[in-house]
Parts: sequence; structure tokens; C-alpha cells
Amino acid sequence: MKAAFITETGGPEVIQIGDLPNPAPGPEQVLIEVIAAAVDPIDTYIRSGRYKIDLPKPFIIGRDMIGVVRQIGISGSTRFKVDDKVWCNNQGYGGRQGAFAELICVDEELLYPLPPGIDAMNALAAFHSALTSAVALKGKANLATGETIFIRGGSGNVGINAIQLAKSIGARVIVTAGSDSKAELCRQTGADSVINYKDSDLESSVKSIATEGVEVYWDLTLQPDVQMALNLVKRRGRILLSSGLTHSATFNVGEFYTRNCSMFGFTITDLNTAELSHYAEIINEELRRNTFKCEIAKILPLSESALAHTLVEQGSVAGKVIVQVGRSAAAGA
Repeated sequence: MKAAFITETGGPEVIQIGDLPNPAPGPEQVLIEVIAAAVDPIDTYIRSGRYKIDLPKPFIIGRDMIGVVRQIGISGSTRFKVDDKVWCNNQGYGGRQGAFAELICVDEELLYPLPPGIDAMNALAAFHSALTSAVALKGKANLATGETIFIRGGSGNVGINAIQLAKSIGARVIVTAGSDSKAELCRQTGADSVINYKDSDLESSVKSIATEGVEVYWDLTLQPDVQMALNLVKRRGRILLSSGLTHSATFNVGEFYTRNCSMFGFTITDLNTAELSHYAEIINEELRRNTFKCEIAKILPLSESALAHTLVEQGSVAGKVIVQVGRSAAAGA
């Protein structure tokens, strides 16, 4: 089978395209013919070695995919049958091979049905950001109808899905964007208020919109400002941090605990099987409701996997980069 893989970490140029042996499903696994896979920022961190985890050699890259069931493991699946359309967003770490291959074996408990009648490529573009948003808003912050959330960094892939999920919950959404075009995208997505952080005093602008403060503050920037978050949340406010890999921050500890605030840090990689399954059900329900509408920046062939990583790593495209992988790619899902 054709696959995109690495034998050492480094820049996008370490990605190789070549033939690897066809995998055979274990007793509790399902063999999937991959249709397409997405490139997430975490994929570039793993490939570059910035996010250090043990990798098999060769290591097939990639995490999220859509595909078709081709073979059931010898124990027999009770959830899937041959030709079922499926998805997963959990390959390429924890000792598992990735999704950038014509055939992959996935543990049955880590595989989810693709809801019928949805746009499969849009779903693929949503999986990682939708999972991040679901963990943040439903799992950590427990965002409720009628509450106000401020998302610092609203025009990226995660920010857009977070706006959509927050509006589905029934919250008021305030976000930042760095240009008029990005601000308009956020408005079209559903944001109630958009602040151009390049032209405004951010803290004052948020306070003028949410005069009593916000219930939830989510910082998606590379340099989270925890003190500003504390200044903007109400008593019992919830602060979310999920970016800024090497950044350090300080804040007033006394103000934080005497106002009974909470702060959550999280990564998708740390989710266990039960948690992944729980959030997959949430994502599928939101997909059926057409909550997530994603921008697809590029659809590239498997042979251009290195370019796909380069585009994501450089931040030179708006939207998700997708790689068509298997023989069924042209037919879609």
C-alpha cells in the first residue's frame, strides 16, 4: 500500500511517500480503506519532534481520517460491518500508526460511524477542531445557554468551530480577529461581537460589550494573557488554555481564588478511550444538526503530504488542509 511516513523527525522534507506492507487487523481491530485525511497543527509538532512521543519506525503520519470498512478482526465487530463509512481522530500517537495510508487498522473502540447524509469532507475538516471545542466548552467550561464566552483568537479553525458550538449551546459569543475579512468571517459564522485586536484596546473593548464580565474566557493565541482573562471573567468564571506551548504567564493568585475562578488546561492527546467515544457522540450529533461548517483551504494528493504539512506549519492558508489518500478518494464518502 502507498503511505506517507517518516523514519526520523524534522522538517516537512523528512516525509517520504512509498510502499509499506498491507496491515492485518488484530482481534479487536477493523481494517479501513482511507478516503482522505486531514492535517492538524499537532501533526506538524509530532513530525518535527517538538511534541516528543515514542514513534514506531517507519511512522505513518496523520491523525484524522474518513474511510470505509474493508475487513473485521477475527473476534468480529458488533458495531461495524464491511462497507460502513467511518471516521476517527485518534491515530498517529499512543503507539498507533497514523492515517496517511491507503489501508489502516483501527481499534474498534476508537472508530466511529460517519452519519449518513452529511458532507464527509466538511466533517473531516471539522473533526479535530470540533473535538477541541467540545472538550473546552462542554467538558471543561460547561458553557450554558445564556452565558457569555470571550474567545481570544476566533478566526482560526478551532475558533470558528468554537463559535458554531457555542451558538448551538445558546451562548453569547465575543471573539477577536486580526483583519476586516477575518472579522466578517466570524460574524458570518455566528459571533455576536467581533473585536479587531490590531485596532482596539482589547480589554476595554470586551468590558464595553460585556459590562458585567464574561462567564468563560478561552485564549487560543500563542501568548495567553492569564491576568487579562482574570480581569474579564465574572466571579466563578472559567478560564481555558489550550495553546502557547512555550509561553509563560503570571496573574494575581489571590484575586483568582478569592473570586472562586477556575482554570483549565487540556490537550486532545490526553483523552482516554471512553472520553474520545463520549465526544465522538457529541460531534456526530452536531454534524447531524449541521452545526459545523468548515473552510477547506486545500485538497492535495498523498504525494504532496510534505506540502500539506508546510502549508499548515507556515500558517499560510485559511482553513483545513486535506489529503486524498485511497483508491476511493475520487468518489468521496
